[in-house]
Amino acid sequence: MENGTFGAPKLNGLILTGGRSTRMGRDKSQLIYHGKPQREHLTELLAPYCEAVFWSVNTEQAVELPTTDQPLIIDLFDFPGPLNGILSAFTHDSAAAWLVVACDMPLLTTRSLDALLRGRNLAKLATVFYDSDGQFPEPLLGIYEPAFHPVLKQAMIAEQYSPRQALQQHDVQILTVPDIRELANVNDPATKALLGL
Repeated sequence: MENGTFGAPKLNGLILTGGRSTRMGRDKSQLIYHGKPQREHLTELLAPYCEAVFWSVNTEQAVELPTTDQPLIIDLFDFPGPLNGILSAFTHDSAAAWLVVACDMPLLTTRSLDALLRGRNLAKLATVFYDSDGQFPEPLLGIYEPAFHPVLKQAMIAEQYSPRQALQQHDVQILTVPDIRELANVNDPATKALLGL
């Protein structure tokens, strides 16, 4: 693995699959867009950039995956949302940086990942893109540095569970994504159909 950043902490991958998928009506991480379940496709996509790639899962999913060889990080905290997965990852390895990707970004390619790694700023708490509106940080595709762990823990203690809000309130690197379509979140069947997937 080579991320091109000398002296950087090791980079692990984290695929956020632990959402309830209520709008989609089925587990979004198991939808097939590229000839295989999305979580497996993303694992292969992230592997060249990372020391290891983990699936972030909720407790129900963990019960359904007892024999998988894929490393899992099970949600440790009692609140919903992606912050739970990210904090659980830092609890697993607080010395690593985490390349976080939501499982519902089927248009993501190495073009965006390459841009993210090239633009990574180790002096900042995280490196992310502007979201699809071009106004706010996109928390579901980015690199979270080890120094962001205590910030996120404080946010949890304060019951502020929005990772976007944490990014807005702290010193982070925000980049412009090469292709805005790659940030598309497919959360429901209507969006899936709209994108022709």
